[in-house]
Amino acid sequence: MTRRNKRFLSLLLALTLAVSLCVLPAAAADQTCPSSKSDPVVFVHGLMGWGERAGLNSVLPYWGMTTGSLTAYLNSLGYETYSATVGPISSAWDRACELYAQLTGTTVDYGAAHAAAHDHARYGVTYDRPLFDGWGTERAVNLVGHSFGGATTRLFLEILTNGCPEEVAAARAAGVEPSPFFLGGKGSWVHSLTAIAAPHNGTSFIECNADFTKAAAELATSASKALGLSKFKGVYDFQLDQFGIRKDENETFAQALERVLHSDFLSHNDNAFLDLTIDKSLEINKGIAIQPNVYYFSYAGDQTSTDPRTGNHYPTVSAIPSNGMCALMLSFSYNMGKYYDKYTAGGFYIDKSWRPNDGMVNTVSAFYPIRSDGTCLTKDGKQGWTNYDGYSNINFKPGIWYVMPVQSFDHIQFVGGMLNGSLVKTRALYRGIMEDIYSTYTTAATGTAFPFTDVAETRWSYPYIKELYDAGVVSGTSATTFSPAANVTRAQFVTMLAGLAGADVSNCPATPFRDVPEGAWYAPYVNWALANGIVSGTSAVTFSPDASITRQDMAVMLYSYTQRFQVHLQQQPVTPFTDAGSIAAYAQIAVQTLQRAGVISGMPDGSFQPYGTATREQACTMLCML
Repeated sequence: MTRRNKRFLSLLLALTLAVSLCVLPAAAADQTCPSSKSDPVVFVHGLMGWGERAGLNSVLPYWGMTTGSLTAYLNSLGYETYSATVGPISSAWDRACELYAQLTGTTVDYGAAHAAAHDHARYGVTYDRPLFDGWGTERAVNLVGHSFGGATTRLFLEILTNGCPEEVAAARAAGVEPSPFFLGGKGSWVHSLTAIAAPHNGTSFIECNADFTKAAAELATSASKALGLSKFKGVYDFQLDQFGIRKDENETFAQALERVLHSDFLSHNDNAFLDLTIDKSLEINKGIAIQPNVYYFSYAGDQTSTDPRTGNHYPTVSAIPSNGMCALMLSFSYNMGKYYDKYTAGGFYIDKSWRPNDGMVNTVSAFYPIRSDGTCLTKDGKQGWTNYDGYSNINFKPGIWYVMPVQSFDHIQFVGGMLNGSLVKTRALYRGIMEDIYSTYTTAATGTAFPFTDVAETRWSYPYIKELYDAGVVSGTSATTFSPAANVTRAQFVTMLAGLAGADVSNCPATPFRDVPEGAWYAPYVNWALANGIVSGTSAVTFSPDASITRQDMAVMLYSYTQRFQVHLQQQPVTPFTDAGSIAAYAQIAVQTLQRAGVISGMPDGSFQPYGTATREQACTMLCML
């Protein structure tokens, strides 16, 4: 084991364990429409992570971390989700083989050729039951991988689809049948692949943070002691059985860590640390094709700001906890943000686009996998990716990497490890991920038609209305009409906001508003909005539910929503509205903030018209801009 890799391992342990210091109780699940799909979602953790079969997961779930179990939350909404457990520091190849064995309930087969090349055992642990029942063409899986889990799932899909002729030949030469995994032909067993903060093309984190001090190892030790893990026995499994490094139930975490650090594991060149380098990542990418029948989504994070003097990126620090980077990654993010104009040992040029990062992964690397020349191409030479703006590309197509809007998340926040974040922010992200995944079934399998005859595809508001309709946020004024140009009422708008939040509105206390009778269709939504500080009445005892909402009141409600649910609003310089002086004092901050965030843009003449009414299509547009 090299000194550099020891430090890297220690650092990752420090980050993972230190995040665990802030375990919070899980909040009660809010409700949304359950999924009707039978295809499950399987989450695959990243470096130093763990899944549901790991003992640590019952104390600290990897998926959800300090915000409570994310899989349990999504299951409460009607989705069927599982979290796999693969080697925390194993190579992408070994992890892919372990994932297959878990999904099938079989013995891990690392392949005769691979095992011989890296001098480790061919077979690993045996799983006595599959992660879920019925996996196959009729019950495909939706894969979601965080960090190194994204690289794992990509390689897994490639082998599952196209097999590995080298392993087939090696097995048959040894007189045994190859694992069905290496035979390929099972691409239809995967419906979608979602990569979250995945270093598709490696990370400069390793390149520019090579000179770690002994403090990294000391930090890992201190974090484990603070958690009591240094004395706990059998709490963590490095899952390196193929190398003869087996979990000892009588061994403390500190002892297990020392044993791995002093083993020859890294000398086999079959580990995550090598696979995470830019050069090795690009080498792996050469053998992985975009599958034409699989839906691809990628989410990248950026928690940095640009230094106007140097152009370098530095980690975002905010007075609002959820809007800033976790303190544990500040120094590493800073180093990555100024590291460019460099060549890797393999000759790849790291340019300025690699400076934005989430503290561990370069934002540009999380977009889509590239070749050494920087291209992402399908087999037929067509571009294999597209930017998804959140509105216009609602009908997803397979065989394309959809690069989702960059999230203001650091690397740990993506899985709820929020030393400085919020439960709502995490859950909102994953509700959106689930909705996008299952929308592919709607468009591809059922061909559900957009019902509103008064909203043509050529209408400017069509993509916004359709997105919210598909997500169950809005409905029509009749079965076939939406009335896009009609004024939106105050009751309709709070209903939209509740739908956007995926809120359970059934148990909120009644309001004091005399014009919101208990049996009215909108009463639960008004109750929810008042209870959450999103609205106030038009007087102490009236809400005016049927009144058309003014543009400034809509801005106030929307701003209050972002504050309540900690929606991050990027702020950019703008030209004030020409009638800014006419905006009521109570609405000034809301309008200004939403304008700087690009949520509202005003009228063609540069005015805002605060006392004017807003239409239903304008309301949909603003909601989609969040």
